[in-house]
Amino acid sequence: MGSDQSAPVVRYKKELLKLSWRLVLTVQKDADAKSKAETLDVETKSQFSSISGKEVVHVRPFHEDFETQFFKYCPDLQQKFPTDFALVSKMIQSFISTAIESKSIGKLAKKFAKNHKKYNLSNEHFEGFAQALVDTLQTRLASFGTIELMKIWRETTNAIVKEMQKSYLASKK
Repeated sequence: MGSDQSAPVVRYKKELLKLSWRLVLTVQKDADAKSKAETLDVETKSQFSSISGKEVVHVRPFHEDFETQFFKYCPDLQQKFPTDFALVSKMIQSFISTAIESKSIGKLAKKFAKNHKKYNLSNEHFEGFAQALVDTLQTRLASFGTIELMKIWRETTNAIVKEMQKSYLASKK
């Protein structure tokens, strides 16, 4: 994802991304398990309370948070999305997991470009995706989403989206 992968600062940032992403996915697993119940049980509430210092009553699945944020930035795409946004969300989660684990996202970006070539995506759509992802992460990380951590996520997300956009534009030629 850019500079020398062996530099300590780069390694630390990458570890922060991985750890915070695991936290987001852990919250996701709990939300998926509890989504039918609408509220978390007492045992889970106390588990989250001990983590954040705040009582969590309801955790929405990742796709609901992301969908809300994404369509806030890109309302024109709402009609183009599949009705099963949970499936789209799982693909996004897999993409982000792979992107933060890999040294280069070139292959991922090319696959994205191939799968999205048929859509007429604009700069605003790419920017909206990046902003929606960071907003969703901030929501899900709550008090763990420090200013510094969110700055790292914003930089990383922008780099990922820039690579996606570059591959997408190349595929349109």
